[in-house]
Amino acid sequence: MMSSIDLVILGMVLEKPQSAYDIQKDVDYHQFPRWTKISVPSIYRKVIQLNEEGYLESNIVKGDKFADKAVYSITEKGRAYFEELMNTYASQQVSFLFDFNVVITNLNKMNKEHALDLVKKLRDSITASEKNNDKYSAAYADIPLVGRTIFEQQRMLYNTLLEWLDKFESQFKED
Repeated sequence: MMSSIDLVILGMVLEKPQSAYDIQKDVDYHQFPRWTKISVPSIYRKVIQLNEEGYLESNIVKGDKFADKAVYSITEKGRAYFEELMNTYASQQVSFLFDFNVVITNLNKMNKEHALDLVKKLRDSITASEKNNDKYSAAYADIPLVGRTIFEQQRMLYNTLLEWLDKFESQFKED
């Protein structure tokens, strides 16, 4: 079964051979869990699986003061799978799933004052997320364009959500 974690791991190993531990550190450093469904602890298990399926191959590298470690590189089968995943994810429908939409759809079942308080909490949450994104964007300003553009995408989404929420709140007050 295809997954975005496969694509992340294959892309990192395609860039340079590395150990599962180094891949985990790289995923954490690049903040992938902030914008993809990736669990850092599951990476080691997924690397082993990709190796067993022939997408990766491993070489044991002697450690100096540390234990020997397996360094993974991509195989031709892995390169073909990487291409397949890139094409699949680029051409599938885009959906936005926001957990807070279940709050919005139930606001008309509450008294107006409490409902507007929840709208304020949602605005505060989106604003805090936007500030957090700006903080990460500034902290990782030296990453390649393909990474920086995700911060820009997130900033634009937060701004759009705040505009939408302002419009909704105004309409909800008059309703």
